[in-house]
Amino acid sequence: MDRAIVERIAASREFRDASAVLLYAPYGSEIDLLPLVRLSRKIGKTVAFPRCDTASNTMQFYILEPDARLVMGAYRIPEPAQNAPLCQLDEHTLCILPGLTFDKSGKRLGYGKGYYDRFLADFKGITAGAVYENLLSDDIPTEEHDRSVGLLFTEAQRYTCGSAQPAVVAKKEEPTAKKTVKRKMPPWGLHAPPVLVACTFLLLLLSRLIDTHLTNRNNEYIVVILLQIMIFIIPAVIYGKLRGDSFAKRIRIRPIHRRHIWFTACMLVVMITGGLLLCILTGGISSLIGNFTLYDTFVARINGNAFETVYVILAYCILPAFCEEMVYRSILCAEYERFGAPIAITASALFFAMLHFSFPLFPTYLFLGALLAASLYTTRSFFAVFLLHVLYNLFCLFGQPYLSAFYVNAGNNKIFVFCLVTLFLLFSAFAAGEARKIYHRYAIEGADSSYTQPIVLKEYPKKLGTALFSPAAAACAVIFLIMATVNLFI
Repeated sequence: MDRAIVERIAASREFRDASAVLLYAPYGSEIDLLPLVRLSRKIGKTVAFPRCDTASNTMQFYILEPDARLVMGAYRIPEPAQNAPLCQLDEHTLCILPGLTFDKSGKRLGYGKGYYDRFLADFKGITAGAVYENLLSDDIPTEEHDRSVGLLFTEAQRYTCGSAQPAVVAKKEEPTAKKTVKRKMPPWGLHAPPVLVACTFLLLLLSRLIDTHLTNRNNEYIVVILLQIMIFIIPAVIYGKLRGDSFAKRIRIRPIHRRHIWFTACMLVVMITGGLLLCILTGGISSLIGNFTLYDTFVARINGNAFETVYVILAYCILPAFCEEMVYRSILCAEYERFGAPIAITASALFFAMLHFSFPLFPTYLFLGALLAASLYTTRSFFAVFLLHVLYNLFCLFGQPYLSAFYVNAGNNKIFVFCLVTLFLLFSAFAAGEARKIYHRYAIEGADSSYTQPIVLKEYPKKLGTALFSPAAAACAVIFLIMATVNLFI
């Protein structure tokens, strides 16, 4: 009978047109609808389960990502893990309620805690119940706070109840059904992350026009700080607000754990030595000589004054690291990891490399972006990669000139490159070993990894193409190609 009910729900127009399906983990004698999870994912629907807050007696639905597991929760009912993303509900969301019995008008008798009644008070979507035909009641007494459902599914038939279902009533013609297909991506599908990236690209180009008027360098640092806030912080805040309050939990704004300090230090050496080696391969030793520049627009000038040095560190080291890690690591990785962590690392690294509008430096920034994204997943902390980025910027600002001087005085390219290669390989091994320990501890502690899904190597190109195939991503690539070509000949 459970299978018959599942098949009846899956064949319904309400299920096919739903943007998301809210299910429940069966408790006691409740009907088992868990096969709908596989059927929903097969046709690209979001699946969510409830999590009860016993302190406030409220309930919200959280997305069960592919390959994630439900964990034991309140009242010993399985529920999504604590880091599961909150499901965004709309009028096309289908919520299927459990119940001991229903009547044909949609009234429901549950276990008496009232969580669903409180949840449905603000729910605007489609409600349905599942019940055995022989357990349908003639009439269920209700109180003012009790909520009814609009549809009932039994093993024998479907009932349309007295509750209004505006989202379903309006869907009678084929053109409307086509609109529901379009809703699967906009407004927060694959197009949204590259739109954010394209905004930062365009704002960065506008900042170059402002820089041409900075003939008086007294206000340079203030302008650089304000421009970075305008280019990165404001779009990121707007993006986060539009994504909803639950999005803040997905971008890993967590402090760095002391157990991850050594891993971070090893990754810093890998970034420095690997970045230098790639710069030498693509631009020669001469690429190490010169002032530190920000996006090939603003040039850092250090005159030895203590206050000016503080301004330089803030404007050219700390703020760029914060801005770039927020947009190109935290946000992009959170959005693309639905395809798997390797796809998220690649996508964030590609956009990060394009941000700098340089063909010669593209491999270097692609390498650095991949290391930073991998560090984000290893430490699971925004502040860990933020610290890593700040330290790398400090090296570029203050340490790289001394390396250039060392090379000039040594007068031997081979010795210099040999030292870099040796340090790179040594600390890569240290970092890999430390990462193994970190993930081993995650396994022992049972740390949740439901934010991502496994990926088979042969599926990698297809999934990467799916993740990056959008008009906004194409626009980002065009902007990069045009600006990198222009910079190549200036």
